[in-house]
Parts: sequence; C-alpha cells; structure tokens
Amino acid sequence: MSGPAGILPGEGRGARGRPPAAAPGTGPLAFPAGFLWGAGTSAHQVEGGNRANDWWSFERQRGRIYGDDMSGDACRHWERFDDDFALAAADRHNAHRLSIEWSRIEPEKGRIDGAAIAHYHDVFASLKRHRLLPIVTLHHFTNPQWIAAEGGWENRATIERFLGFVRLCAREFGAEVDWWITVNEPEVLAFRGWSEGIWPPAKRDDSLALEVIAHLLEAHGRAYRVLHEEDRADADGDGRAVVAGFAKHYVRLEPEHGWSPLDVARTYFEHRVFNAAVLGAPRTGRIDLSIPGARAARRDVAELKDAQDFVGINYYTRWKVRALGAEPHVAARGARLNDLGWERWPAGIEHALGDAAAAGKPVLITENGSADAEDAMRREDLVATLALVHRAIVEGVEVRGYLHWSLMDNFEWADGYRGRFGLYAVDFSDPQRTRTARPSARLFAGIAAANAVDPSAR
Repeated sequence: MSGPAGILPGEGRGARGRPPAAAPGTGPLAFPAGFLWGAGTSAHQVEGGNRANDWWSFERQRGRIYGDDMSGDACRHWERFDDDFALAAADRHNAHRLSIEWSRIEPEKGRIDGAAIAHYHDVFASLKRHRLLPIVTLHHFTNPQWIAAEGGWENRATIERFLGFVRLCAREFGAEVDWWITVNEPEVLAFRGWSEGIWPPAKRDDSLALEVIAHLLEAHGRAYRVLHEEDRADADGDGRAVVAGFAKHYVRLEPEHGWSPLDVARTYFEHRVFNAAVLGAPRTGRIDLSIPGARAARRDVAELKDAQDFVGINYYTRWKVRALGAEPHVAARGARLNDLGWERWPAGIEHALGDAAAAGKPVLITENGSADAEDAMRREDLVATLALVHRAIVEGVEVRGYLHWSLMDNFEWADGYRGRFGLYAVDFSDPQRTRTARPSARLFAGIAAANAVDPSAR
C-alpha cells in the first residue's frame, strides 16, 4: 500500500526491526570505550531566581501551571552547582548536559551582564574539576523578556538576535566547551506555545507553530556555522574544537485504531511534520512543514544543509493518535503509565535511534527518563532502555552516549513540580532544597562505573 493509509511512523525510513530483547541472566552488556554517561538539567528548571525571561512572567498568570506552581528558587542550582556536580562525579558520570540562560547573559537588549558570564565560567571550571564533559544547550525553551516583547520566535529578527548570543558564547566559553546543542526540541516549543497554547505565548494557531519551527531550524543551521567559525579552542583535547547538533524530541506516534483511515491519516501527517521533517532538515537543508488546515512553512536554507555533527535524541514515550475527540493523543489501552500519565514504553528507543541513524551521523541520547516520584518504575525502564540501546549499537548505530533526564527533580514547565524525573529527589519544602539519592541513582552509578548494563538488574 502507499500513501497515508499504508505508512506508519518509522516504516520505510530505516527503522529497526524489533527482535526480542536480551533475556535476563545473559550477563552484563558492555558499551564502547569512551561512552558518555551523565544526566541533564536546564537553567530555568534548576537555577532559580531569574526574573528576566518569558517563563517567569508566564508562571504568574493563574491557571497556567499545574497547582499554580512557580519556578521561584527552583533547586537553587545557581548557588549549589558545585555540590550538584560533585554528586554526579561521585556517581561516576563523565558528562553533564546543562544550558546557558540567554536572559541572564543579556537581560536587556544589547546589555551584557558581566557577572552572569563570570558565573558560567565558574560553572565550567567546576565541571572540569569534577571531570565532567560539558554538553551545553544554548536555547532550552526560554527567551529574554525583551525578545518575547518583540514577537519571540514568530519574528524573523529573533534569529539574528539569537546568533549574536551564540557568537558571544562561542567566543567567551569556547575554550571550556566543545559539545554544543543549539536548540532544544524546536517542534515541542512551537506546538506547546503556538498550537496547544499551554506554554508562552499561549497562542492557538497551527500556521504560526509551523513558522516558529522553521525559524528555529534555520537558527540551528546558522548557529551551527557560527559555532564552527568562532569556537577554535579544543577544550577536551580530542582534536575537535566543536561538536554541534540540536536535540530532537522523538515521540512514537501510532493510530489508535489501525482500521480507521482518519486515525491513520492523522498519524501520518503528524509524524511527517513532527519527526521526519525536523530530523531531515539539518541533513538536506530543506524546511518542509505542512499539516492540513495550516499555512505551510517551506524554505531552503544553505547553512542548514549537513548542519550537525551528531543527532541529539530525546525519547520518553509513544502516543496513540485519534482523529476524533477532544484529546488527539492518548496512552495505549492498559498501558503502564508514569506519574504524568505517559506510557512507559522503552521499546520506542529503537525506533528513535533507527530514524536518527538515517542522517549518517553519530547519535547522542540527550534525554530519557520517567516521572516517578516513588522510584518504583525508573530502574526497570532504565535497564530495559539501555539493553535496547546496546542492541542498536551492536546492530550498527553509532551511539555516543546516554544522558538521563534529569540529575535532580526540577520545575517541569506547565506541569510545575509534580513531574519528578530526578535521579536525586529534591525537597522543595526545604529552603536549602535538600537532595537525596534515589535507588535509581545508585543503579545508574553502577552502570556508569562498569560501562555496562546487566539486563537482569533492577
């Protein structure tokens, strides 16, 4: 068959088959030498106390955030970063993903905050002391308020403004950073903010959502060139000054009813724009985003072609897609769910890695984890996922590392503080934000130390 009725996500695009997972008791599965093990954070979610970005304002609108939570002091990572990196190092992590907050560096248009720059130099010095490779995100969902006031990512001028920030970071921090993530999940930011209307700027316009994705993809391609032009220092001594990519949220989409032409068609169009088009753009240089009922966003961007040194993949779950009804994305019937109602489905990592590998570049798992305050499911899902990652490597996918989301519980955007993803629990009722290692932190520490996962471990 051909067309929407005959194509499901991942079929015909280099997706991997799904042979049975490794059986318990087969012994540890060793990962390649030099594999990166670590966890991730983003500035607004953990630092606390930043009043200069668009999320700080958004959180003050009642009803926007679950329970009317506000980021507030968050995890106080702004002050406690060295202690947090010490925890990661003691757990044998060798890498850490973090972001530089644009609104701290440039809180007002054209004004660069020297104290904020000095702070991030201290952060990178701490990472170096703890022998953690920094993997730095330059845009993780937040914008300076002055950028938001000028139209945010609807405004093409934001691309040039962002490139100025990227250039500053490359020059200022290039001697400390080699691994760069330009933008995090452009498709998620666009759909959450401009289609679903549950993130700032809280609009519901699919045409604008597609335009925002296009602007973010163009910004990635051009930022990739800026990083390679401006960062000439090899911080880690591996012979490369820059290893750059972006982080793609890969969600497995399947029709709720395989017999329904409407469900199948909606699944096809959503996968085409959300997964396939976004993954393909940095390979081809062609932005081609379209969904029924919206104005398409199409352009060729010379700087975007072959604009990635690795493919960053964030993977969490799959959704069943329905064409009719108030909720278009639902968990599979009878599925095991995490605390946010997402299906626990480690098998989807194979589909994500298979589609990512089509770019012909190494893959870095930049996020994976589960909202699990009781730590009742995280260990099982972690082991199952890593066993499948190992199988993908054996079958030829060049996976360079695995970064767990997240190092500690944090502010989870519109879900406030109810989504507890951390290897370390954070007591948000305690002014000091005490961290406590969960059993999954100990399990992950053993995996990182051994550079291997035992499929029977829990």
